[in-house]
Amino acid sequence: MSVAASRNRVLGLYKDILKLGKHWEAKDAQRTLIERKNILEEATRTFRENKEVTDPKQIAELILEGEKRLVQAKHYGIPYVRPNYVLPQTAYSMSTSPTNNSRKLIGSREVDRTSGIDSSDFTPEAVTFTRYYYTGTKIPSEILNNIVKLFLSDNQFYEKFVKSVLCSELLERYPIRKSYRRNLLKLIITELERLSMDVSDELYTIYASCMVDTMEWCYRIFLTSDLAEVLVVIRESTQQLCHGTTGLSLWQASCDLANFLCQFENLSRTKVLELGAGCGLTGIAIARTFRNCNVTLSDYDSKVLQQLEFNVQENLDETCSSIEVLYIDWTSFDITQLNNEPDVVIAADVVYDSMILPALCGVLKSCLQTSRKSRAYVASTLRDPLTLATFRKNIDIHGLRIKDEVRYQYETFTFLDGSRYRSATSFPHSSSLEAPTIIYEIVKLNT
Repeated sequence: MSVAASRNRVLGLYKDILKLGKHWEAKDAQRTLIERKNILEEATRTFRENKEVTDPKQIAELILEGEKRLVQAKHYGIPYVRPNYVLPQTAYSMSTSPTNNSRKLIGSREVDRTSGIDSSDFTPEAVTFTRYYYTGTKIPSEILNNIVKLFLSDNQFYEKFVKSVLCSELLERYPIRKSYRRNLLKLIITELERLSMDVSDELYTIYASCMVDTMEWCYRIFLTSDLAEVLVVIRESTQQLCHGTTGLSLWQASCDLANFLCQFENLSRTKVLELGAGCGLTGIAIARTFRNCNVTLSDYDSKVLQQLEFNVQENLDETCSSIEVLYIDWTSFDITQLNNEPDVVIAADVVYDSMILPALCGVLKSCLQTSRKSRAYVASTLRDPLTLATFRKNIDIHGLRIKDEVRYQYETFTFLDGSRYRSATSFPHSSSLEAPTIIYEIVKLNT
């Protein structure tokens, strides 16, 4: 990146931070004005102190720091420094009074999980487009352009794709984010009009219905490999930070961990515990992929636990009939809280704050002592290398070790020995910050 482009990026980050500061809502409402003032003052001071910097290395460091601050604020609701009124054990989730310690959700209902999509004549790009569209994932421009070219060359395919994919009845039952759908349909309609193609009334109708957006919740629909059925459906908040927690939104690491486990592990007849489950994608995906798998989803925030129960109920059927939702506070965890001692522990996007890592590793240690074959998989998007280094240090301190480490980015798994495996994901996700996901396999030290 040129110096000029880098400085423009710094200016853009500065504006983003100012905008965030002006609309900041603190976990403790009484501190909102104070934190807004502190955020704005620090941003202004930092910008003024560095406005004459021309060294490319220093500019790159400023960009990295600015991006990290934005992620901490938007993703985790953390102001620039840990507020002194927030104790480490709160994990920045302030609504923490559980209404029920544990609930086992059971369902034997027959549910129609068909998508209405026949992909037998779909090109690979049409399959990718559909998978991304149903999960609200950003579609690369080259794929979008090639889909429109297919419309132009094959009118029968165009009509079928509009009816079964773009205007699917399934999206009425599980509406995806309206702003995403509106922007994508606008691009398609504009291109069709430019090419003098007839735009179907259905397409115009759906586009118009997306103009007014008052949705508090939206869905992400993850389809089976042939697109014929719904594998997992997840409801999430339309706001990344909502009710003082980020657990009501879906994040990259959970998608990548689900992709890894469903491709490379056989978890049939195992007992799985998910820590910090959030929306529950990874655990639910495991329960729906592997038969006779006992899954417990856990979290700390009461709103998140309610969200977990909702998503579990949406995915229960005759093939996936039992998932437990459990309240767990890492700082006071005891293995006796669990109805089933886990064979496998999973966690995604929980390594973000150095202060909570000792408690997290303490829980991992307790769970991994139950059996010689017990193991944990912890996935983290690489945002701050220092925090990951602190996590690795805490793993050592607690008598654990990293047995394997896998990196996933650009639909490619990279393993410790340098080998690579390219694989399109069934759990796509697009993030504003482009970074790989690191997946650690953790075991006891003497294993």
